[in-house]
Amino acid sequence: MLLQMRQFTRSWVAYLLIGILAALFVLFLGNGSSLLDTLNIANSNVLASGRGVSVQPQELTRELDLALRQQRNNGERVDRQQAIDNGQHLRVLDALIGRRAVYAYVERLGIGVSDAQIAERIREIPMARNPVTDAFDANAYARFLSEAGYTQAAFEDEIRGELSANMALEAFVAGARAPSSFGALALIYNSESRVVSIAEAESGVLGAIPSPTEAQLQEFYQESQARLRIPEFRALTLVFARTSDFTARVAVPEERLNQEVEARRATAARPERRTYVRIATQTEAQARDAAARLARGEAFDAIATALGTGVQASRSEDQARVDVIDSRVAEAVFTSPARGAPQIVRGQLSPWIVVRVENITPASAPNMTELREAVRLAIANDEAGELLNNAVTAFEDARSGGASAAEAARASGLTALAIPAVTARGQGQDGRPVEALAGKEDLLRAAFATPEGESSDFIPVESDDVIVAVDRIIPESVRPFADVREELGEVWRARERARRLREFGERVVASVQGGQTLAQAARTHRMRIAVSSAELNRQQAQQNLPQGLGGLIFTAREGAAVSEVSPNGQAVLVAVVEAINRPNPAESVQEVEAARVSMQQSMVRSFSEAVQSQIVDEAKVRRFNSRIEQLYRPSSGDGEEQQ
Repeated sequence: MLLQMRQFTRSWVAYLLIGILAALFVLFLGNGSSLLDTLNIANSNVLASGRGVSVQPQELTRELDLALRQQRNNGERVDRQQAIDNGQHLRVLDALIGRRAVYAYVERLGIGVSDAQIAERIREIPMARNPVTDAFDANAYARFLSEAGYTQAAFEDEIRGELSANMALEAFVAGARAPSSFGALALIYNSESRVVSIAEAESGVLGAIPSPTEAQLQEFYQESQARLRIPEFRALTLVFARTSDFTARVAVPEERLNQEVEARRATAARPERRTYVRIATQTEAQARDAAARLARGEAFDAIATALGTGVQASRSEDQARVDVIDSRVAEAVFTSPARGAPQIVRGQLSPWIVVRVENITPASAPNMTELREAVRLAIANDEAGELLNNAVTAFEDARSGGASAAEAARASGLTALAIPAVTARGQGQDGRPVEALAGKEDLLRAAFATPEGESSDFIPVESDDVIVAVDRIIPESVRPFADVREELGEVWRARERARRLREFGERVVASVQGGQTLAQAARTHRMRIAVSSAELNRQQAQQNLPQGLGGLIFTAREGAAVSEVSPNGQAVLVAVVEAINRPNPAESVQEVEAARVSMQQSMVRSFSEAVQSQIVDEAKVRRFNSRIEQLYRPSSGDGEEQQ
């Protein structure tokens, strides 16, 4: 990115834009507004924004990881990259946008919940409760927040929004009721069964399928051009402008290194840490009793046991102030002396908390060896940036002089990588992904938009800048007839077999419709009875029969015959619907009501989704797709921003 800016600032366009920006500063600052406010969204790292909605990358990553954790708990082994390739991150983003839009809408309506309601909801979270006492446990809550990737404030804001939104949505859908007729229809649909007999004939009944004639094969070859097409390939050279390639060439002067180490010594120090015990109680009287017992030297866990239900004791080892979830507890812990008098605190989550500091580890100086190496590397990286800038200038000069990208890279010290052939989808001639271009759609788009013999500008890829040079274009083509002749013959015969099986099945169906029983028609056509007068419901038909046949059976009238070719194309099945059994809703009042309630729940969900969709539409959320693709690297996408 910096290299692109470097090139851009040399152009006349840059001078024109500077003049426009100067005018805008006068315009906006003159009326009390900030130009930075105007440009805030464009320069920020948000993935989506709208009225009351803003989604940051770390928030989407957190939500995606939580969804994947839930899938793993359910036995689905999907890693983050697989999820991104499947577009799951976009579905998670849509859900996150929907939640945020509803939260903002409800807040504008003035609907809210109290801090007490939020605390009560948190105390109900199983992972925030002590497994022994089943009461709220601050340490368990802290672990839960850490594992979920939330800060305490962010999580409690989420709980506030969730509770408020639920209140509003419940009010929106209150009174919605599915009529009893819906329950009757659902019961009939789900409980209906059909008695069927099925005859089967394998493809051998047709005799040998002849090979296609030359004319048929040529015609099939012309029909199959799209399937036989070989995509365009391009031979590329990638030139990398990477600071890391130049870092090892930098010698850092000792004097400068010593000065920088000394300047950073204070900020690298380890903060003070404390070990303390805490007893959470339900009443102030319990807290005073616990403090008195603790002051007398009783063990903190024994005190909790003696005080009974609702009292919890825990020990926190070597915590910094930022590690203590409750700010009031943190204040008490970090203002008390070691082994001093117990302090009683009115907690933010637990009603009352007694704390006593057992040990204090003072703030300590940093590891100077590690600090020195980190500073040396930082200085080397700064210096390497200047070397990289000089190398880029030399590369551009060599290219201007007629050198190829690979030659200019060698002459300037930049790293070049040759890729013999790749498609626009990132596959080599063997059909496998080219590793160097995996997930780098920006480079592929640039490669297939650049003419042969030319190169792109520098393109930012992670922390690097890359030029794509197109060395050669291998045009799109169709596989020659001679190369695919045998393959085409096999496909033609399979297609012909399936066609003849369909016609065979239609003849058997016609025989049944003409008055023969299925057994008579089966004997006439050398078929075997595979199923005789079996009763099947929809679920059984879906599980045990080819999908197409099951659907035909449950749409056919009583006495009708239907046929379907097997999925592997090697057999044909003919089924006769001998009887249709449907329940009488009047005799199944409870079942009808249960089906009606189920449909009502579905209606409420659909209505809630429609309300949320309308709220999202009104929020006019804008997704920054190019930014999403850059950070999450989906396998495809147009990179355009949508309204």
